[in-house]
Amino acid sequence: MRKINALGIKYPNSKILIENVIKQSNDDEIIINLKKSADKGLEELAKKYGYDYNVETDGNGRVVRMTQKNIEMAKLDVTGETCPGPVIIVGDKLASMQIGERVQIRSNLKETVDDLIISAPEMNGRLVDEGVLDGKNYVVIEKIESEPESVSAKRDKVLVVQTNGTGNAERAYATFIFSKAALSMGKEVTIFLLMDGVSIARKGNAEKVKHPAFDRLDKLMGPIIEAGAKVYVCELSAEFRGIKQEDLVEGTKLAGAATYITLLSDPSFAVVNF
Repeated sequence: MRKINALGIKYPNSKILIENVIKQSNDDEIIINLKKSADKGLEELAKKYGYDYNVETDGNGRVVRMTQKNIEMAKLDVTGETCPGPVIIVGDKLASMQIGERVQIRSNLKETVDDLIISAPEMNGRLVDEGVLDGKNYVVIEKIESEPESVSAKRDKVLVVQTNGTGNAERAYATFIFSKAALSMGKEVTIFLLMDGVSIARKGNAEKVKHPAFDRLDKLMGPIIEAGAKVYVCELSAEFRGIKQEDLVEGTKLAGAATYITLLSDPSFAVVNF
């Protein structure tokens, strides 16, 4: 237990003081004496850091008690994982967690932590804390209940458009790497291959594409389809190249311009072009 006398400190300095104490303290209970109105924002801090909050009036002052909740916190270290590995790992972890549970993620790269902070709300996560610990950047994310939002406020589907095909290995890989990241974040993924992009879906073509840092393209594409991503192949582009439905890998389907325009017109889709 820690007792703090903050009677001479006004808001917002009182809030800044208490947050710094919480960050640096392992105490299961913190008792703060302060003036009325100086307790502004403290209940918010208690919720943020997992404390039960209680306040009592004592003459012209207040006595605030913050008692640490018994919150389970898992730990992950994603050091060495390349993008989008960290967000996939964290997305899978959050999906298996109960509301109110927390996970601390560490990485040697600040940009990895920043990426997780941005993507946390999309994975039903809430940022609790961030900083540096033992030389590594860290972030603590709490699993929260998803809130219903209007279609205009939240895009829960991703449309990945690919026009380059196997001739541009980097863009071909990006199609499925970004799709994998979106799936791990709970997004519904649709891939539309058109122009040279249709070459990816032709039987045998993806097997010939191998990036030094990744497995063969077909071994990346297959699990994405199995995970539920829809893959459409532009009918006109396929016809130009003499490709028919029977020439396509399993899980891909020819589709016309109407399907493409309908997908683009759907406001619930976020569109990514490669």
